[in-house]
Amino acid sequence: MQAQMPHGGDAKVQAKLRKLMALAERGEGGEKDNAQRMLDNLLARHGLTLDDLNEECREIRWFPIVNRYDRKLAAQIMSKVCDTCTPSLYTSKSRPKKVGVEVTPAEAIEFELHFDTLRNALAAHFDEAFSAFVQANRLFPATPSGSRDMELSESDMRVVAMASAIKPTSVRPRLERKGNV
Repeated sequence: MQAQMPHGGDAKVQAKLRKLMALAERGEGGEKDNAQRMLDNLLARHGLTLDDLNEECREIRWFPIVNRYDRKLAAQIMSKVCDTCTPSLYTSKSRPKKVGVEVTPAEAIEFELHFDTLRNALAAHFDEAFSAFVQANRLFPATPSGSRDMELSESDMRVVAMASAIKPTSVRPRLERKGNV
């Protein structure tokens, strides 16, 4: 489902213009000014107006997901990009590892930028959360493997802080231990 190209503009030109329009709206400083200047020049060259670009149809775009947290993240990003509390996400039996979002081309660019960046950041946070869970529940040998007088990294400090906020899970042993094992 594609929108009709107004004034004879082709899809590649429209896509480039929409990207420039998004940059001109959301960019900062000189980047924003340059994008606006380029947008004005290209609009004039192709006989288009901003209204022509804004007359966009929404279509479903599919993005790869790995787990349920990717799906939840996609919903949160859609809420932000489309400024709604009830984002529309689609799934398909023929595309089980993908999530569909109904967006305009400009929203698709913004969604993809956020999704790619935040998905990687979320994975890094999950790694730290797992390490914190291991620390909080003391899931490591009681005797250290060697002397470790290492300086803690920034990531280690975040793990320690996170671990201090986690309530250890109690496990009731079913077998009695004999001696110091």
